[in-house]
Amino acid sequence: MQLSVVRLLLSAVLATTLTSCGSGIASPFNDSLNSTTIFMGDSITQYWQLPEHNAGVAGQTTVQMLDRFNADVLGHGFKRVVILGGTNDIRLQQSPSTVLLDLDAMGTMAQAAGIEVILCTLPPIPGQNDLRDQVTFVNQEITALVRLRGFQLVDYFTPMAGHPEYFIDGLHPDKLGYAVMETSLSTVVVK
Repeated sequence: MQLSVVRLLLSAVLATTLTSCGSGIASPFNDSLNSTTIFMGDSITQYWQLPEHNAGVAGQTTVQMLDRFNADVLGHGFKRVVILGGTNDIRLQQSPSTVLLDLDAMGTMAQAAGIEVILCTLPPIPGQNDLRDQVTFVNQEITALVRLRGFQLVDYFTPMAGHPEYFIDGLHPDKLGYAVMETSLSTVVVK
């Protein structure tokens, strides 16, 4: 009983201080950073209210994201790109090596164009324990890729793991989940 009360209070505090832009509540990821940043991803990005420049497309794999990366990201004057991709690849049983090759290609293209690259670890997929090892493996590889290429890394997995209440449907974050993501993002981007 006490744990439920603590979670309710924590949820209330977080919801009043962190939730998404567009919800009427301030985000720790400020407007000047948002205006110069493009977010590339799948439905997790598309349904997020924060990004001013949102290039998320529901259902897309990293191959599909790579196919449109040039048109959506390069040549538009963005200073940074936040890339979150791979969840659909895992759900569709695509090879993790394909995910890494695609993320590397997107990051390398952006870096060559003078755009700061921020790769993201995949959030957990609550309720699908059979996918946890794959998500963990891909996240470890994303972390290694970041070190190799000199990209920035934002960790969405760690603060969201073990919190099914951060998700609407076991895949997409709710407002509280997106608030946690924004906080994680702000610790990397806001220096």
